[in-house]
Amino acid sequence: MKLTRRSKGSRGFSLIELMVVVAIMVVLAGLLIGSLPGIQTRINRGKVEAFIAELESGLSRYQIDNGAYPQNPPTGTSADARDSSGIEGAKVLYKHLSGDWGETGSAVDETNKDEKIYVNKLDYEGNKNSKEPRAISIGGAFMVVDSYGNPIRYLAQPPNITVDERKTYNPTYDIWSITDADPISEEEQSRHITNWQN
Repeated sequence: MKLTRRSKGSRGFSLIELMVVVAIMVVLAGLLIGSLPGIQTRINRGKVEAFIAELESGLSRYQIDNGAYPQNPPTGTSADARDSSGIEGAKVLYKHLSGDWGETGSAVDETNKDEKIYVNKLDYEGNKNSKEPRAISIGGAFMVVDSYGNPIRYLAQPPNITVDERKTYNPTYDIWSITDADPISEEEQSRHITNWQN
């Protein structure tokens, strides 16, 4: 009986080669897990930018129908005053763009039957079972929120005021999301998603 040897090309992996492959996989998995928060932040920012663009489109249609943007004048020019007035703007956006003017938070009640909807899926009914709500009740009032769960800030002054009286950055309206930044820190405003800066 003749014994034949296996050729070197058909041998299996050695233990050292297998350990090197496993170590490479562990390192790559660690790099991937380490980059997930940054990836999620970019995804959320992209969602907020798209949502603000959708709100701007609804505001443009509202202005065409009504001759002016929904009014929410700022109470001052400081970052704190703009932020507190801007949060009130989240309520204004909800009422004017969702068509829900009632106190019940339901766009199908009798008080809302003739109201025009300028942004779809913004009303209470469209959000109550949503995994990513666009509007929520905060303190009993419905507000438009971003993908971080923060109210979208909105300011708009009457169209007939002078440049010297204007407290908004834009002549039309200011709309912004604080994303994951401090809402009143002027140093962190560059991280906000806005319609007045890049």
